[in-house]
Amino acid sequence: MLNNRLTTLPRINADLLLLHPPAYFDFRERRDIYFPFLSTSGDVPITPLYEYFPLGFKSLKRYLSDRGYGVKIINLASVLLRYPRLDIDSVVEAFDAQLIGIDLHWMVHVQGSLAIAKRLKEIQPDLPVIFGGISATYYADQIIRYPFIDMVMRGYDTHEPMAILLEALKKTSNLELVPNLMWKSHNGQIRDNIFTYKPRSYGYGIDWSDQPEETSTKTLPIRECISTQIAGCSRNCGWCGGSQQAFCRVYKLNRTVALKSLKEVKFEFGSLNKIPGVDNYHLYNVGSYNESRKRMNLLFDQVGKSNLKSVSYEQFQLTPEDIMKCMVKANKCTFITLSPESHDLKVAKLAGRGVYTNKELEEWIYKAFDIGIYGIDIWYFVGMPEQDENSVLKTVEYCHRLLELFKGKRVNPMICPMIPYLDPASTFFEYPEKNGYRIFYRTVEEHRLGMERSSVINRINYETKWLSRSDLIHVGYRAVRELMRAKADFSFLPSAWVNDYITRIDDALDFIDVVHEVDCLVEDQERLKELDRLGDEILKRNNMIFFSGVMNQSFPINRNIGGRWFDEMGWTVNDLDAVQ
Repeated sequence: MLNNRLTTLPRINADLLLLHPPAYFDFRERRDIYFPFLSTSGDVPITPLYEYFPLGFKSLKRYLSDRGYGVKIINLASVLLRYPRLDIDSVVEAFDAQLIGIDLHWMVHVQGSLAIAKRLKEIQPDLPVIFGGISATYYADQIIRYPFIDMVMRGYDTHEPMAILLEALKKTSNLELVPNLMWKSHNGQIRDNIFTYKPRSYGYGIDWSDQPEETSTKTLPIRECISTQIAGCSRNCGWCGGSQQAFCRVYKLNRTVALKSLKEVKFEFGSLNKIPGVDNYHLYNVGSYNESRKRMNLLFDQVGKSNLKSVSYEQFQLTPEDIMKCMVKANKCTFITLSPESHDLKVAKLAGRGVYTNKELEEWIYKAFDIGIYGIDIWYFVGMPEQDENSVLKTVEYCHRLLELFKGKRVNPMICPMIPYLDPASTFFEYPEKNGYRIFYRTVEEHRLGMERSSVINRINYETKWLSRSDLIHVGYRAVRELMRAKADFSFLPSAWVNDYITRIDDALDFIDVVHEVDCLVEDQERLKELDRLGDEILKRNNMIFFSGVMNQSFPINRNIGGRWFDEMGWTVNDLDAVQ
């Protein structure tokens, strides 16, 4: 069968090719950067490459496709994870597009996005490259100055500006009338079109019926979708780059939210039932606490018409009883996600939460289960104002109480170190001293160089008066370890799963310090020599993280990637297998 193998990938033809970068472009070859276990500790099943792309890719694809443009999405992070021997240059050589769009939505992708844009220009210099996303909008005037970036599209809703841009590229190449666009003329001069397209409505309904192809080795499949009906936020958590004030800051607005139209909400939910085997899918509804009661009723109506296996609602307050009854009526397998940030009400309030006490939380949980809520996830963060090591450990103690109090129930407390970045544009990033923070990286280039530090401690862009960068790692990792151990003790998770998880955390804690000591050496030659000596050990551990499997706190066992809603590979699995 060797003669049937392809030597090159089939061409990808598109008017717009949307690329999602891995957080680190050349992660497969780095013996000098350590990616420790638990670099991501959230509930999304991803690796430290953050292969999760912004939902705007999906809505933009439908919007432009409906207007006759060919749009393709390639998640390079997923492709390179799933096919480790695939040559990146052969991938880029297969691109045949009028425009290449790269997201810089979350700042964690800064190294990967810039490196891929640079490599693309080296291989196919005539392909125009455009950046977009929250971080790209915030840093537009810096990003456009990189020689390998031709354009930056600003905005929380770029559907119409992108349609105007594609039309201009197809007909005249005159870009002066494209709103929100920052671009370079043929002589390299930077041009800044007026940032005017800021609609009160938000987005376009996603067509969920088109799901990524699952791999042939799929086990414990990750079948879930995500939904949000809003851009911006009615709340103002100081650490969040999507908060009320951050939204106004980034997009230069005096209003804080833009809503998806009810027509598009209905379309999006209607498309869910077209997914083959939708009754095996979970839907996570982001930011539903921003919705009015009228819109929530519509949402419940749509959920009730769907055949989803289960639904999660992200909530800010403790959900009222009448709303919980509507949730349960719409879907019997309903989860509620809360993020109090800390057990300590003072810390929680400083973080932007703190709207209920622990006693109120416990009383509410009893009511929620009586009403029929299926499960409750409760998130705590590490890296909040006035949160020291003792405060974090007290939060872990409180999680023990929750596990004991609700043993046998689906109450899942989790804790997450806020690494590697405090969001640019967030209030704490903008006013660090006032809130007890210190910022190490401010510019795009500082963040890019920071992400290339060997030590995960040195990659973090902030610390607080109460927890240094080293503390954020050590205290955060230990907190997760102790919470996982408690989950085994209270039979919330199987001991075998937890023991393996803890072994990995312990190894990471030890080796983080080894790499950090070397990364802090002042002399370049000495540092490089010592990193080379550690190279085999670094690579061995990295390879345990970067392969075709992923785990998280919610489900601490490796599951194969491929088939997640964001695993858009561009090519068929057969095409990719043929060149692997």
